[in-house]
Amino acid sequence: MKPIKTKAPAGGAAGALRKHQTQLKFSDKSPATEAQRERIVQALRSRPQTSYDLRRMGCYQAPARVKELRDRFGFVIETTRITLVDRDGFSHPRAALYTLVSEPDGQRSQQRQ
Repeated sequence: MKPIKTKAPAGGAAGALRKHQTQLKFSDKSPATEAQRERIVQALRSRPQTSYDLRRMGCYQAPARVKELRDRFGFVIETTRITLVDRDGFSHPRAALYTLVSEPDGQRSQQRQ
C-alpha cells in the first residue's frame, strides 16, 4: 500500500492560522512562545526580573523571548549582568537582569520614572 501524500496549507491558509493563533488565550502554565512573551512583559511591568526569575515562571528561553520583544515588538528592555545566588545557594555569575525602559506605544515604565 502506497503512503498518501498531503500538501501543506497554501500561503493564505497559513496566514489565517497565524491570525487565529494570536487571538488564542493561553493558560498561566502554557509553554507557547506567545504566552512566554506575555508573561515576561507582565513581570517586567511590575519590576526588573532576572533570567532566574523568568525561568521559574516557565520562560526557559528568556534571552530569545526578550530579543523578540525588542526586535519584533518594539519594547526597550535593558540588560545588566549581575551575579546572583539562587535559593539552593548556588552562585550564577553573569546572570541577566532585565529592566523594562519603555513599551512600543511610547509609554515609559513606572519603575524608570
